[in-house]
Amino acid sequence: MSTSIVPDSTKLAAKRGFIRTTAQAYSTSLAGGISTTVIIGLTTGEVQPIPLAITVGVALVTPLLAGAASALSILSRGIPGEYVEAGLDEAAESDGFTTPEG
Repeated sequence: MSTSIVPDSTKLAAKRGFIRTTAQAYSTSLAGGISTTVIIGLTTGEVQPIPLAITVGVALVTPLLAGAASALSILSRGIPGEYVEAGLDEAAESDGFTTPEG
């Protein structure tokens, strides 16, 4: 009998959710936030260090918060149904079965 409150499969899904969400948030944050600051600096002819530092700080911290929110959501609510269905489809395919669409 396991003494763990959270099943290992849910912990794994939470880790994957954290990584995926953090990576997606970084791609948006870095592209949008820092690009905007650089474009404004080039347009005005001066780069202001304080707004640039704030933008970089936000761009680096916000994705981590989004990833943590994803992981905590999965840990508290369990594995989302979409994850379960995708896992079952992958397991069936690896066993030689195909889905109705495939």
